[in-house]
Amino acid sequence: MAKLYYGNGSCSIEGSNIRGVEIRYRGTIEIDSKAGDNFTIAHQNNGILIFPIGEGFLNDLFDYQGEFRILSVIVADNNAEKVPTTTHRVMDYTELLNTNSEDMTTKSEDLSSTYVSGRKVSKTSLKQQYINNLHTSTHDGELYLQDGTKYEGKFRVDLRDNGAITEGGEPLYYKDGKPTKNPKLVPYGAITQSKERKKQSRKQRIRRRY
Repeated sequence: MAKLYYGNGSCSIEGSNIRGVEIRYRGTIEIDSKAGDNFTIAHQNNGILIFPIGEGFLNDLFDYQGEFRILSVIVADNNAEKVPTTTHRVMDYTELLNTNSEDMTTKSEDLSSTYVSGRKVSKTSLKQQYINNLHTSTHDGELYLQDGTKYEGKFRVDLRDNGAITEGGEPLYYKDGKPTKNPKLVPYGAITQSKERKKQSRKQRIRRRY
């Protein structure tokens, strides 16, 4: 069992061996990742995906500004198994606790304002816009420069359009010349995570047979 907490501009999770989190939400927020260098956050169509690019487990997820109301959560552990998860909204009642009930000026309908932290934002965005420190030697597939030359070395992925680029910012392509960037695709890291889940699932099935 896992517990996801959010409110007051922060989102975190408690649980054992948590490796991935998918959140569906209502609102618009600016996301500041606190998940560490081994995890990346991507967003698309009112969904937030937190996935591993290295070792470790999740606890602190991200800080945020804006309006954020979680609708549903899917959590996976290191065996790619779905973890039952409850969601808990943290509200700042400090002012209410230090005020006599007869002096309280907060109206019940205004309590919904606690879904907003800091300033409101017009659209959801990420402070950390890249998956860094990737290398073609560990990448599943070949990447090419615009002139057709095979590229070997470090690269990163721009989470705004899911495109791979060199450390110097030069866009990378597939062998057929098609650009790697495509905002409509599932984020690159999610594809990697999906492959890893399938691999782990196969290992689990093999173990159960023997």
